[in-house]
Amino acid sequence: MDMNEIYATMSAETTYAVKLWMRWMMFIFILSLAFVKGYKTARWAFLAIIATIICGAITWALSKNVHLFGIPHLIVWTPLAIYIWKHTLSPRARAAVPPANVNTSGLYHKAFMFWATLLFITILISLVFDVRDVYLVATGVK
Repeated sequence: MDMNEIYATMSAETTYAVKLWMRWMMFIFILSLAFVKGYKTARWAFLAIIATIICGAITWALSKNVHLFGIPHLIVWTPLAIYIWKHTLSPRARAAVPPANVNTSGLYHKAFMFWATLLFITILISLVFDVRDVYLVATGVK
C-alpha cells in the first residue's frame, strides 16, 4: 500500500472542509488513549480506529476510491456507536455503578463523559456522510 498515493488522491478529490473533518475524527479517536486505563469504551474506540485503518487500507487496495472509505466506518463505527450509547451515554448506563477504579465525581470521569459524547456525535455525523458517499459511488456520481 502506497500511503503517498492515498494522500495524493485524497488531496485531489476532497475539499479542505473534508480534510479538517478527517483530522478531527482522528484526533477524537486518538484521544481515547487518555481514557483506556479506566474505561472499556475508550479501549473499544482505540481498537475501532485501528480496525478502521486496516479496513480502509483493504478498501483502497480493492477500489482505489477514497469515497469508499465510508464502508469501513459503516462496518466498524455503527456497532461502536451502539456500544457507546448502550454502555456509556444512555440514561441507564449513566445510572449504573462505574468500575471500582473510576472516581465518578472526579474531573477524569467528567472529561471521559465529555469525550465519549463528542466521539458519539462525531461518529453519527460521519456515518451520515459515509452513507451519502457510498450511495453516490453506487449510483455512479463519484
